[in-house]
Amino acid sequence: MSQRGHLIDDAWYLDYAAGALDSEAHGVLMASHVELSDAARARVALLDRIGGAVLDTADTAPDSGGLSFDADDIFALADAGERAYPPVAEAGGAPVSERDDIVLPPALKAYLQRTGVPVRWSFLGPGLRKAILWRGDDGETLWLLRARPGVSIPHHGHRGSELTLVLKGSFWDGDQQYTRGDLEEADLGVEHDIRIDEAGECVCLALTEGKLRFESPLLRAFQVFTGL
Repeated sequence: MSQRGHLIDDAWYLDYAAGALDSEAHGVLMASHVELSDAARARVALLDRIGGAVLDTADTAPDSGGLSFDADDIFALADAGERAYPPVAEAGGAPVSERDDIVLPPALKAYLQRTGVPVRWSFLGPGLRKAILWRGDDGETLWLLRARPGVSIPHHGHRGSELTLVLKGSFWDGDQQYTRGDLEEADLGVEHDIRIDEAGECVCLALTEGKLRFESPLLRAFQVFTGL
């Protein structure tokens, strides 16, 4: 499954709201997404309200043998959630370093400060840099991608899920553009080409399972050095 919009499957927002995500890396990425995206905050708020209403109904329904939650109530909550959600000021933070102009969302900034993980950019490809922030025991990697305007990431697939959050600038996946705060999800069945917008540099926070899958033997050999 691949989510081609700017929001991902509701299960992610439900798990985020419940504090039930698989790892701290998932938590940092989802919290950063919610901080940067009005639409994501609205979705979390809507799901919170629906969940709360369901639980309240279950608690107050005498001898119902189940939930007496009316479908009309769900639609009313959904309508309220879809109305304009009060925007908040753009997430603050601090640049990655004194020489960077990348403003981090508070959740990511707090994670880096707490863990003491340094942001060290290394070569990934022409016009591409990466900074590994965390590696899990099951092959998961939390990392930053920094790309120059107009750069293309070669056609590739995935050996597991990939979540990509835009922190700065924008990129294109086919005819879909992703900008600051947008989150794209891809999995084993997805093969795509990513193109960085010509308007400026793009910086993303990504959480990947396993290495990317390239068709080119040269690129596969190059993965030995990039670790991705």
